[in-house]
Amino acid sequence: MESLLRNLALQMGAAPASPGEELTPYLRFERPWSQGTLLLVLLAGTFLIVRLYLGERGGSLLYRLSLAAMRVGVLLITLFLIAEAVLVVERVDLPYLVVMADDSASMAREDQYADEAIGERARQLAAQTEQPDASRFSMVRSWLARDDARLLRRLQEQHRVRLYLVSGSARQLAEVTEPEEIAPALAAMEDVQPQGEQSRLGTGVRQVLTELRGAPPTAIVLLTDGQNTRGETLSDVAPLAARKGVPIFTIGVGDDTPPRDLALSDLVVDDVVFVGDTVRFEAKLGARGFEGTPITVRLIEAPPDSGDEAVDRGREVASVQVDAPADGTAVPFELAHRPEEVGRFDYVVVAEAQPREDRAENNRLRRTVAVREDKIKVLLVDGQPRYEYRYLKTFLERRPESIELDVVLQSADPEYSAQDAAALPNFPTATKGEGGLFEYDVIILGDADPLYFSASQLQAMAEFVTEQGGGLVFAAGEFFNPISYQGTPLEPVIPVQLSGARNPILGGEPIEPFQMELTADGRASPIFRLADDEATSLDVWENLPPHYWFLESPRAQPAAFVLARHPSAPGADGPVPLVTYQFVGAGKSLFLGVDDTWRWRIGVADRYFGRFWIQTLRFMARSRLNRDRPAELATDRSTYQSDQPVLIRARFLSTGLAPRSGEVAVEIERSGREPERLALRSSGDSSGAFEAILPNPAPGDYRVRLLPPPILEGEVPTAEFRVEAPADERDKVQLNRAELVRAAALSGGEYRSILEAENLADDLPPARKIPLDTDPPIPLWNDWRLLSLFLGLLTTEWVLRKRKQMV
Repeated sequence: MESLLRNLALQMGAAPASPGEELTPYLRFERPWSQGTLLLVLLAGTFLIVRLYLGERGGSLLYRLSLAAMRVGVLLITLFLIAEAVLVVERVDLPYLVVMADDSASMAREDQYADEAIGERARQLAAQTEQPDASRFSMVRSWLARDDARLLRRLQEQHRVRLYLVSGSARQLAEVTEPEEIAPALAAMEDVQPQGEQSRLGTGVRQVLTELRGAPPTAIVLLTDGQNTRGETLSDVAPLAARKGVPIFTIGVGDDTPPRDLALSDLVVDDVVFVGDTVRFEAKLGARGFEGTPITVRLIEAPPDSGDEAVDRGREVASVQVDAPADGTAVPFELAHRPEEVGRFDYVVVAEAQPREDRAENNRLRRTVAVREDKIKVLLVDGQPRYEYRYLKTFLERRPESIELDVVLQSADPEYSAQDAAALPNFPTATKGEGGLFEYDVIILGDADPLYFSASQLQAMAEFVTEQGGGLVFAAGEFFNPISYQGTPLEPVIPVQLSGARNPILGGEPIEPFQMELTADGRASPIFRLADDEATSLDVWENLPPHYWFLESPRAQPAAFVLARHPSAPGADGPVPLVTYQFVGAGKSLFLGVDDTWRWRIGVADRYFGRFWIQTLRFMARSRLNRDRPAELATDRSTYQSDQPVLIRARFLSTGLAPRSGEVAVEIERSGREPERLALRSSGDSSGAFEAILPNPAPGDYRVRLLPPPILEGEVPTAEFRVEAPADERDKVQLNRAELVRAAALSGGEYRSILEAENLADDLPPARKIPLDTDPPIPLWNDWRLLSLFLGLLTTEWVLRKRKQMV
């Protein structure tokens, strides 16, 4: 009836409804009769008319009843005319109906449903509108768009439909007041990527209620997994919605079974190694839903730059079983491999995939390692043939396959060099080429008298580090090293500050036997890895023979890394640093504050003493091994959360290449986004390092590339890292059905699974239309259409009566 009156009003000149409006027509009588009188007249008239025609002769019963109906119609029109009927058109504003879609990062999850039947229904829902995957947000898009957006079309007929996105806050995406606005709204939904770093569902609902406080919506339809990571929960704000008369209909998206996932992280391995070296791949295994399950982790050797298929066909070189840790934690593990060929290899650490595991891409970590056959050229310099010198020289001479050793012993006779093949008659000259100082990779400067060296030789040793990228080890002694080098060109190279340094025994102080204590950096350093796994290595370290002397230097250099300290002797910044290293220009230097590592041989020969020195030499030679790379680019970690800053560091291995402007630029490219530039500024020391912080990066995979100037030869230095959504968005991912049910009940709404909500429009409360205005009444009693109908009915009845001779 209402539709008939609406069409009649439009035909009689009423203005069409504006967007968001609706016409509500009804009849009104200017000279109304009482309802009793009107009903009495109508019933009496109808009775008399029907009785009259039933008593007529001629024509069938149906024929006579048809004539009676016409006469009743005439009676009704007569009553319309007498009562002066008018058509009143009331204009009403359509109420709002809010549809909110959660676009936080957890909605990008593609659930591995425990119930395969439910999983198949979820995939079918996403496939109905050809979504690229079956993620939660794809299901939301498909739910809104399926069947030619039937749901939105039904809602739009009675409401102004507002589409919101909600994660960190509520943001209006579109408003649908006309059918032609549905397609653009759905197109906008297709462009949305669920990457919100927080889920503030309760806050978002409160924001919408505040925005529409003057015109409360009929209902709020919220499509979400129900996980709230910040602020008010849905249950907190549901009573407010109930007081405003706005029920919340929660539509659950996702699986409510706990997630299952394995993730590898924090892979650490040397990027340049030697043939025959034991290369250690240290990483961490995180897990959810697999606590206590033995997980096989394999190390695969694959050709460089090969894809995943080549990795699957690669050669397994090591494996280890790791018991999956408790949810939200990670357990460290180590894989060891001894490469036997020279070349550049991609090594991939792979955790064996488990049933119903959420993500496969985080089960692999990949690194490129260059395997070389170079010998480390070492120059060992000392003043006297002390025990440290003797045992170290003997050990290194026994490694001709990996060490090329020359020695300079200041106290030796002139004939010594003729008797010992490793001995040099004089300190090497500051040149490159055969016999030149700059041909060595590492210099071990023991307790040598600085007066033995000329000023140019001391300067050459400093340039060996800063310009040539060599490694210089200061092995302290009781007479000269390092205190006597104060004021020489080597002082800035030494990783400890010589001001305040002293030899305790010169003051007559007794030194109690002690063991060095490793710092966190020391425990992570390859220098002190004295066994194949970390736990055993630390146990070995704690049980090494004690030391009986140390050089007391109160403070390390500002840019130095402290690897080991004295257990009790006080320094300026904690206990006295005993093993430190620093980057200096293109190379690095290391300070060893004890003179009796040879004691580690007691009862075990060279097992720990030799391993320590070999690892130290390889660590110190690394800059020289990488001398074909003029610069390095790195980040402080390989994986970050989006609320963690990223430290980007560029280091020029030759200070001559470092820009004098004190600034270099890098290009940061995030997958699927335009690259951006970031300026790195000099760290202010002599290390040739430039640093910058990238704050609050968005989740994604990143690649950093060093930009000119300077123009470098060879490959452009790059670094890669990954930023993950905050822990809450990664860890709280299962459907929180209980919260959605509770919030719906508190607000007066209902909960539905998205797989069972196809008829949601039937369950919503009726639209509460808001009166806006009333048009001037349209007279019906004197309208020619009504008069024509009146005359038409009379004429038709008379003609039909005459045909049957009833006149």
